[in-house]
Order: sequence, then C-alpha cells, then structure tokens
Amino acid sequence: MAPSNPFAVLIMAQLQANHHPDKRTRLRPKFELVRGLRRYGYGPNVAVQIHRLIDWMIALPTDLEPEYMQAVRALTEENKMAYVTSLERVVRDETQANTLLRQIERRFGPVDEATTQRVRSARCPALETWLLNILDAETLEDVFRD
Repeated sequence: MAPSNPFAVLIMAQLQANHHPDKRTRLRPKFELVRGLRRYGYGPNVAVQIHRLIDWMIALPTDLEPEYMQAVRALTEENKMAYVTSLERVVRDETQANTLLRQIERRFGPVDEATTQRVRSARCPALETWLLNILDAETLEDVFRD
C-alpha cells in the first residue's frame, strides 16, 4: 500500500521503530524507508514531509547521524531528488546571505547597496564559496572570486 498511501510508510516506520528498540540497529531500516520514498514515486514535497516524520519516529544515536546523512546525500545525488523543499532552499539562501553580509561588515566595514543586492540575489553554490573565501580574503573583491 505504500506507493499509493503515505500513511502506510509511516506505519512501516512505526513498526521498524518498535522492532528495533536498540537505536544502534535502526540505521539500515531507517535508510531503507527513506530510499523507498523514491521507489514509491513520491514527489519531493511529499517525500520531505514523510522523511521528517521518519526522522522523528526512528531516532538514531548521535554518532550514527553523520553516517545516515552521508547515505541520504548519496541517495539524493544518485536520484537527483532533493530532500529540501523550495521554501527550505529560500530560507537556507537567506540565512547564508545574512551571515555573509554580517561577516563582510565586520571585516570590511559598512556594506553598500550594490554588495547587499549581489549577496541577496545569489544562490547556495555561490554563497557557500563566498562564505569560505571571506576567511582568507584581504579585500572585498577577494570574497567574490570564484
């Protein structure tokens, strides 16, 4: 029923959580449920919502989280299926832009309108590059090099 009913996936998640009371044994079943979201044909928006609930229902020990996230990132790349909604992407970009603008102001002084516009209109890949560049930038122009 999972392909046509997202609640079936949530029931499977609950069953897996109950079947694996030792959190150390939950990594594989949790990942398999998330992998199934693609196989079942759920679109990114529905998949994100279900994934959030699976995260909540099948908690992992802190030391296993990086391994799980690495597997999810690989799955995302493999399937070209983003587990980030468009709203989450906008919030991420705005957060990165605000962080970069604060860093520029702290390092180089007041930020002019053109720089503010450039940063606020940029998207994740450029913002991530600029956030790294500022660490060793000697001038504002160094921040924006590719």
